[in-house]
Amino acid sequence: MNIAARTLLGPPRLPLPRCSRCTFTSCPYDRREAADLLLGYAARWRRVLAGPGTTRRCGGAPAWSVLEHGCHVRDMCLLFRQRIDTMLGMASPIAPSSGASEPPPRYRDEDALRVAEELGRAAEALADRLAALTADEWEYADPRLPDPRPTVDLLTRHLLHDICHSLSEVLRGGREHGSTTGAAHRRNEKKAAGGHG
Repeated sequence: MNIAARTLLGPPRLPLPRCSRCTFTSCPYDRREAADLLLGYAARWRRVLAGPGTTRRCGGAPAWSVLEHGCHVRDMCLLFRQRIDTMLGMASPIAPSSGASEPPPRYRDEDALRVAEELGRAAEALADRLAALTADEWEYADPRLPDPRPTVDLLTRHLLHDICHSLSEVLRGGREHGSTTGAAHRRNEKKAAGGHG
């Protein structure tokens, strides 16, 4: 994706502070990097969701499973693209409902591999939208919101931080789980060796 060729850029604005839990910082972040940064996070999420332990619960708040975190990231990408179009007055009208519909599945009941594919498609669609934003659109603030109105730029930074933060919680939980499991295994080995000595 040639972002520089597709996006009219202005200087970065309002950097977020470094997060103590996920080390995310938008200080060196440039708008030209937003789409590729999003796709990089999405690729890592897809690998995590395709791996083992997707029902393992993570620390932090909320204490979701890996799968539930992945569902949340997918839905954030879907909703954020809609939010950009709504802010810029480009949202498509919602078709009237034809009747009762099935409630969406709970996050914990979804299929991890399907979520991985859906997350990838949602991130690609959002990345294309971000890459097409003009400098004026990056600075646009929804007049319907109270002051201080967040711009598309600031909301994008918060979105990227949320996605990075969720990924960090999942990866940290995996390391802690592996460390705890390994320690328990070593204790059992010592007990077994002592019993046969």
